[in-house]
This record gives sequence, structure tokens and C-alpha cells, in this order.
Amino acid sequence: MIYAAFTMWLVLTVFAGIGVYRMWASLGKPAWVNCALLPGTLVSQMAYIFGCLITGGEIKSAKMVPAKGDSGGGEPKTSASPRLKVVGPLVASLMALVACGASILVVHKMLGKPVIEQFSGGETHLFYTTPVKAELPKDLPRSWEAGWKLVGQQVQLIKHTCETWWDLDWGNWRVALFVYLAICLAVRLGPVSRPIRPTLAAVCAIAGVIAIIGSSNKDFANLINDIWPLLTYVWASLLTVLAGTLVMLGVAALWRILTGKEKGLKKKRSTG
Repeated sequence: MIYAAFTMWLVLTVFAGIGVYRMWASLGKPAWVNCALLPGTLVSQMAYIFGCLITGGEIKSAKMVPAKGDSGGGEPKTSASPRLKVVGPLVASLMALVACGASILVVHKMLGKPVIEQFSGGETHLFYTTPVKAELPKDLPRSWEAGWKLVGQQVQLIKHTCETWWDLDWGNWRVALFVYLAICLAVRLGPVSRPIRPTLAAVCAIAGVIAIIGSSNKDFANLINDIWPLLTYVWASLLTVLAGTLVMLGVAALWRILTGKEKGLKKKRSTG
């Protein structure tokens, strides 16, 4: 059951990354968002290009941060055509996912120990006196009540993430760099200007391979348990950023309504 849960959380993480990018792009210029997420953009785009090349595809152009006048609203554009119609996009998307996931593991190994220990309850937090163990459930909900309980757990996870970030030692450059790089790479797990279906197929393929290997190798199954705190942190970070961005969008919309700018925008859209 842990492999089914792993697939679900990985798919949700991909969609959360897409949601974060789209909402950030709506708050400002997409080119600025791409600059802010440049480490994740480089890893994802370069891996996708490599995936196209190994399938015999053709790379006509690639831009990590497009110019202001480019079409597509400033989104990163890669003119790559995998040679194989079905397998090609799947392999290229698989390479992008594996590259971002592996980069998160490397960043965690080098920089993430203080953050993950604080997040997972290894240290006492400012807002409570007993350690709290934050962990995603390793099985899927099987009833209506269990589904709502899972939703409530996500709210608590957002609260726990905010409290963890508040208590972190931001004077330690490793802490700040890990939090930044983890968010960049997590957001870029989701495709921006590429089709999403090959990415979802790649997620299912990764989960299937993990399930097959884990069922026959107990050491590999233990590895999934070892990286579960990191998966929990990545998902919780994206969920917290997503919730914070939704609040910012709501405040911005309310400000436009109160200042009368919403009507001006509607007139401009209707005349345009």
C-alpha cells in the first residue's frame, strides 16, 4: 500500500508545482518567476532536452528564460520533438522527473539535515514543548471519514511547516539554500510549457518500477521509508506556498475591487 500512497503524493506534488508556477506567473511577469526558479528550470529543461536526444529527437531551440517579447508569456520554451510519438515524450518527461528528484536528494544530502530534523520533530519547536512527528500517511484513505481526516491532516501540515520555517536558523546559509533549492526543484517537477500527460505517465512508470523492485528487495523497501520524511517536507512546502499564494491572490483581488481597478480591467479586456 505504501507504493500506491507514494504514487498519489508524487502526482499531487506535480500538480502542486504546476499550480504554484501558474499563480506566481499571474502575480507578476513569468520571466521574473523563471529567474527566481532558475536552478530548477535548468535541471528540468536540460534533462528534458537530453531525453529528447536519446530518443533520436531534434532540438531546434531552447531558452531557459525567454526574452520579454517572446510568445508564451515568458514561459521557458524548448522546441524539441522526440522521434518516437508515444515513447519519446514519455522518456523525455521521465528524465526531467528523475533529474529533479535526484537533485532534491542530493541537495538534501548536502544541506538538508538541519531542516528535515526540525521538520520531522527531531527538535523542540518554539510553539510547542514536545516534538511533533510530521509524516504523510503511507496508505490510501478507504472511507469517507478517512478522506476528511486526510484533508484535516494537510491543514495541520501547513501549520507545522510554517512553525518549522519560523524556528529555522536562517543565519545558517545551508538552511536558506536548502529551502530555496528544494522549492525550486519541487515546482519544476511539474511541466510548464510541456504536455502534462507524458509526465503523469512517467510518474506512474516510476511508481510501478519502485513497486516491482520493492516487492522483491526488502532493502529497497526500507529506502522508501528513509526518503519518506523528505517527500513529506517537499509536499508540505509546496502546499504551504500554494496556500500562501492563494491568500495573496485573494488580497490582490480584494484590493482591486475596493480601489475600483477591477472595473477598469474588465473594460480594458472587453475593448481589447
